[in-house]
Formats: sequence, C-alpha cells, structure tokens
Amino acid sequence: MADEEYPSVASLLEKSLQIHQDVQKSILPTSSEELQEKIKEGIDGLIKTTVLVSELGVFSTNETLDELPTSSIKFLLLPVLLGSLSLKRTDIDRLEVLRLANVYFRDFIIRCRQYKLTDVSLPDDQNDSDTQSEENVVHKPSSKTAMPTPEELQAMARQRQEKIRRYKETKAIGERLNDLKKVLDNPNYSDDTLREYNITMVKKFIHESLDELESMAMEQKMLLEMAAMRRKGLVPNPAAASKAKPFKPILITRDALRKNVFGMGYPSHPSISVEDFYDQRVRDGWFPDPSRSQNCLQDRAALDPEAEKEAIEREEEEKEKATEQDNPEKLAKDRKWDEWRDTHRRGWGNTYNRS
Repeated sequence: MADEEYPSVASLLEKSLQIHQDVQKSILPTSSEELQEKIKEGIDGLIKTTVLVSELGVFSTNETLDELPTSSIKFLLLPVLLGSLSLKRTDIDRLEVLRLANVYFRDFIIRCRQYKLTDVSLPDDQNDSDTQSEENVVHKPSSKTAMPTPEELQAMARQRQEKIRRYKETKAIGERLNDLKKVLDNPNYSDDTLREYNITMVKKFIHESLDELESMAMEQKMLLEMAAMRRKGLVPNPAAASKAKPFKPILITRDALRKNVFGMGYPSHPSISVEDFYDQRVRDGWFPDPSRSQNCLQDRAALDPEAEKEAIEREEEEKEKATEQDNPEKLAKDRKWDEWRDTHRRGWGNTYNRS
C-alpha cells in the first residue's frame, strides 16, 4: 500500500514522530504545562492514526516482512510511540501510566516478532498477575547476609552478558541510522535505502522498548510496595486522590475479526470527537444552536458585562416589537398566564413543611 493511497495517515504519523522527537529533546520539566500539552497533542494524533491504520487494514497476520510495503513499515512504530509518550504523562496516577505503557510496548514487540524483526523473549507481564495488586503485595524478608546460590550467580552473569550485547547492538544501530539519514538527504535515494532506514528505526525502538519494560517493572514493584507500607502505616499516607477510570489502550487491529476491537479486549475507539458529536446533534435538532441563542445562564455567565447588557436590551426590544405587532402567539401566551393567575392565588402551592 503506497503513501498515495492514504496521504493523510502518512502525514499524521510524520507529525507524531516529530512531536515525539521534540518531547524527547525538550529541556522543559516533565510536569510543565507546555510539555504536557505537547504530549497530549502527540498522543491524540497517534490514537487517530492507529484507528485509521486499523480501518485501512495495513497489517495482516499472514504476511511476512518481505510482503510488507516500505511505506507501511513505519506504522509498526505506532504502539511504541504511544508507550513512550504515555510514560511522560503526569495527569494520571503513575501506576496507571505504567500499566498503559506496558500494554503499548508489549504490543509493539509482539508485532515485530510476528514480522521476524526480532526474536527477543518478553519478560513476564506483571500486570497479568493478581499478586501484583496493591492489596496482595507480599513482602519477602530481606536476606542481605545470604550468599547467592550458583544458579543465581549464573543467571546474573547471563543477564549482564545480555545487557552488554544489547548495548553494543543499540550503538551499532544508532550509527547505521545516522549514516542512512545522510543518504536520504540526497533526493535520488533508492527505495532499498528507505526500506533499510525504516527497518533500522524499528529495531532501534525494539531495544529501547526492552529497556523501558525492565525499568517499568522495577518502578511498578516499588510503587506497589510503598502502597502496601502506607496501608500498614509504616510511611505517611499522602492526600487521597479520587481514583480515575482506567484508560483503554488503542492498538492496531490484527485481522478482520477484530475490526471493532482495538487490542487487549477493549471496546472500539470513538470515530468522532466530542465537538463533532455536539455539532451533529445540533444539526439533528437534539441540542440548541449556541450561535443562535444566548439565553441560558451558562451563556450569560460567559459574556462580558457589555455583551450581557446588549443581550438583555435585544430581548426587551424583541418583546416590545412582538407586543406592537400583536403577535398572536405572544397574545395567547399572555392570556393563558393571566387566566391561570386568576384561579391560583400566590403561595397556594408552597405547602412544604407547614404545620
């Protein structure tokens, strides 16, 4: 599938990639409002792109990397970009941030394994275990004086060798990526060069995802243990915040049977924004048109004093004009109100709590 068939999707991805690079290079504090707005913009664009890629059926479970068009390879990055930006969010609970990012990173690596871009084994998913909840964290007694067993020493040595190997590969991939960037600056580059560049970029993010998953697992364990200690009164309990509803990751669908489901059993993502939904309801006559009416208290409150005064004067003029023209509808309404007041004395209906 070529870029010409879905130019808007390709441009959305390029914009999201640029936002991701800007966020990664930013020197602003993570909690700054400006950076958080940029992160939110990037996440919204990536979610929209993910939904469009799913609808277009860019990926299939029965195709290989050789069958995947060069222009489609970059779309493999959607979940890892979402995971990377989600990790920097400060507007939701940190444990929820880790859970959300974990889903995205794992989905990215699983898809890359399907296309034989990597053969790495994913670490155990801590979010699948009930024992990792705050209520079920078990504290094992520390044994600082105990010597590690031969098996533990061997496992530690293998882990160290794996980290060294991964570090060397990551460095080599980064160098190759910089070389390919220079070649792509030449307008006469070949499709093979572009394809290698896209594949190399995906491999770079695979290594970064594995590092992030390891760091997130340690952070999640620490946060759960701290929560358990707070419940036991061992550490001060911060002001309790209202627990927000868990966010739903938006993932790329894998086949036609999952067109209405965007990953991990979550329901489909809305296809229109809240603003578009409201505009549609206005057109259908369900909601009032805000451009034609400013009679509600909320609209009045949004006006400045001068605008509010003009709105009141405009209402009075309309009433006077209707009276002068003997508007039948207004006359009938006034007569009905006068008749009702003749038969209902003031205060008759207010009998609540009277002895």
